[in-house]
Amino acid sequence: MRTALRASLATAVLAGALLTPAAGAAYAATTTVPQAATVAPENAPDRFAGTPVHIGEGLVAVLRHEAEGPEAWIRVVGPDWKPGENYMFRVLTVLDRMNITDTANGLDVEITKVNSAAPVLTVTKAGVTKSFPMPLSEAGRTHGARCVSSTKRLGLDGTLVADLTTTPDGPQVQLVDGVTKDPYKKLTRTGPALAKGDLTVARILNPSSADPSFEYATPGQADPFETALFPELPKGCTFTYSFTDEAPTPKPSATPSARPTAPAAAATGTGSAPKAQTAGQTTVVPKGGVAAGAELTEDRDDSTTALAGAGLVAILAGLGTALLVRRRADARR
Repeated sequence: MRTALRASLATAVLAGALLTPAAGAAYAATTTVPQAATVAPENAPDRFAGTPVHIGEGLVAVLRHEAEGPEAWIRVVGPDWKPGENYMFRVLTVLDRMNITDTANGLDVEITKVNSAAPVLTVTKAGVTKSFPMPLSEAGRTHGARCVSSTKRLGLDGTLVADLTTTPDGPQVQLVDGVTKDPYKKLTRTGPALAKGDLTVARILNPSSADPSFEYATPGQADPFETALFPELPKGCTFTYSFTDEAPTPKPSATPSARPTAPAAAATGTGSAPKAQTAGQTTVVPKGGVAAGAELTEDRDDSTTALAGAGLVAILAGLGTALLVRRRADARR
């Protein structure tokens, strides 16, 4: 049985060696390999650009306030720096919501009102403090800083964080990667939830009501979901829409994993996991040219021998046909 199977495999290798040059030549004559396409990257805004202010001691603070929150990049520019000159030099420290204070070149720097729409950078030296207003948040630029609530930050699944804010247009949630600071997605009154199958479960419950709340997944906890209230809109400010009572929203049935896993039967394509090998079977790993990807399994009946004989006949017939075609082609030349 093994002799017949090995003989058929050896013949297959020999036939492949004889037929490959002719087949390869025919393929090369009729096939053109396309060149790899060149994709030009899109022009993205400069992540590190901002409003530079000279704070003394040869330093500037580059002030930003985008989706990732307020930031102050303290950079070295030298004592003779003037507004309008280049400021993209060495960074000493970065202030943000997670790190609001530090010291650089003898200066105490701090972001105050860090959770407001209009934070301020303060710089203190020898007991003397100077203040530098930072750019307004996106909501502050739209509605005015006075009518935007403070920001509440929550940690979500994985590295995501959620910044909750209330504006005259309603509640909103900005999702940001807490490590890279890259903005992820934004939830609003009119788009209150992440799509099913997203990285996590996060949604605004009753977004058009007088008391909206934010629900988010908490994997591994006793309760798989938690809710948080939004900050209140400042007094004297009004909403741009009328409140509507909404039915209670059912809880999600499951929390998606941040690391998707492949289905157990993906490799078989049959819809069921492959069966385990029985103890009565023996796996033989061939050597030499046949060993690349081949796996032989000994069976208890004579079906393997029969298949080996049939395969040998088919291969020999194909080899004879190929040689006959080559001889006829040579005779015509």
